[in-house]
Amino acid sequence: MRGGRALRRAEVVGAAVLWAVLCVGAAVMALTLPAYTSSMTRALDVSRSSGLPGADVSQLSGAVRALVADAHYDPLPVTWRGLPAFDQAAVSHLLDVRTVIAGARLATGNALLLLLVYVGAAIAFRRLDRLREGLRAAAGMLSVAVLLAVVAAFADFEWLFTRFHGLFFTSGTWTFPADSMLIRLFPESFWVASGACWAALVMLAAALLWAVARGLRSAP
Repeated sequence: MRGGRALRRAEVVGAAVLWAVLCVGAAVMALTLPAYTSSMTRALDVSRSSGLPGADVSQLSGAVRALVADAHYDPLPVTWRGLPAFDQAAVSHLLDVRTVIAGARLATGNALLLLLVYVGAAIAFRRLDRLREGLRAAAGMLSVAVLLAVVAAFADFEWLFTRFHGLFFTSGTWTFPADSMLIRLFPESFWVASGACWAALVMLAAALLWAVARGLRSAP
C-alpha cells in the first residue's frame, strides 16, 4: 500500500514537472517571436532612448533576435553608420544566449512529447484522477514560482537579473557599457517588460491547467 502511494506521488510530481517545463518553455519561446521584439521596442520607444532612427532599431533588434532564436541568421555588423555596433564580445554573448534558447526549446519539445504519451496512457487506462492531480500540482508550482519571481523583482530587479544570468553565463561575459549597441537596443526597461510578459504568460498557462483539471473532475 505504501509503495503504491509512493508510486502515485512520483507519477503526479513527474507529470507536474513536465507540465511546468512545457509552460515555462512555451512562454520563453513566445518572447523570441519577431512580433514580440518589434512591438516591444516600439512600445518602449527605444528609438528615442537609443538615439537611433526607428528603422535602425527595427533592423538591428530584429537581427539580434534572429541570431539567438532562428535557424538561419545574418552576421551582425561590426559598425553601423560609421559607429561601433557589435564587437566580438557582444556576438559571443549572443551565441551563448542562442545555446541557452536552443536548450530551452529542446526541453520544451521533449516535455511536450512525453506529455502526449502520458496523457494518452492516462486516458486509455482511465487514470484521470492522477492526470488531474498532476495538472493541479503544476498550476500550483507555476503560481508559486511566478509569485516568488515577482516579489524578488520588486525587491531588487538588478539582483534578480544578475542571479538569473549567473545561472547560464560566465561572469563578465554578459555585461556591457551603457553606450554599447546591445544596451541601447535592449535597455533595462525592455527586460523589465519582458519579465512581466513572461510572468503573465506563465500565470495564464497555470490558470489553463487548473481549468482543465476542474473540467476533468466534472467529466462523466
